[in-house]
Amino acid sequence: MACALHVHDLILLGTESTITSAEGEQACPYLNPKQRPWVVVRRGLISGGLIPVGVRGAQRHERCAGFTRLSEVVETRRPSQLRLRLAEDSRGGLQAFRTLSYLECHLVGLDMTWGPGGSVGYELASGIPTVRAESDLDFILFAPRKLDIKEAQDLWRMISSAPGKVDALVETPFCGFSLQEFVTTSPRKILLRTSDGRILGSNPWNLSNGEDS
Repeated sequence: MACALHVHDLILLGTESTITSAEGEQACPYLNPKQRPWVVVRRGLISGGLIPVGVRGAQRHERCAGFTRLSEVVETRRPSQLRLRLAEDSRGGLQAFRTLSYLECHLVGLDMTWGPGGSVGYELASGIPTVRAESDLDFILFAPRKLDIKEAQDLWRMISSAPGKVDALVETPFCGFSLQEFVTTSPRKILLRTSDGRILGSNPWNLSNGEDS
């Protein structure tokens, strides 16, 4: 199971009281006991049977980080699976969902997996209304191979033509980074999100203390 889980995955837990702090104490008061407890896998190492997770409450400020045990995972949904799910008809008109539908149509030939994260991914996984009229679409692209700058620029041009604002994050086997920052900053260093924290680097597919090797 540990190898099958990745950052941004949504996981359903067996009970709502299984989120602990780094010290092993019960943490995160925001899970609603009346709803199925869905949480998102955070960036970090999965070790000792513990998964780093993020919890989303009913309000925007209700966010917290903690850990849960692999044994508590009942179901897993990846971003690439979530994009194929449809919002309820009454909510499909929200801009973030319309943006997702637009990208689904315009990225048909893309040879890498992608899907929604953030509030859109959470709502599609859990069925709990979290997307608001002003919500952006968090777009997660999984890129095991290196993107050359022209390919990345063409992709960003397509994504940024969507009807709503898109926050595009690229995930390599080593880190995550902003697609917009990559296409506007390369070849200079950009912010890379790694399991050990944030660093500056210019090659997200080959890290060595934040530098190209």
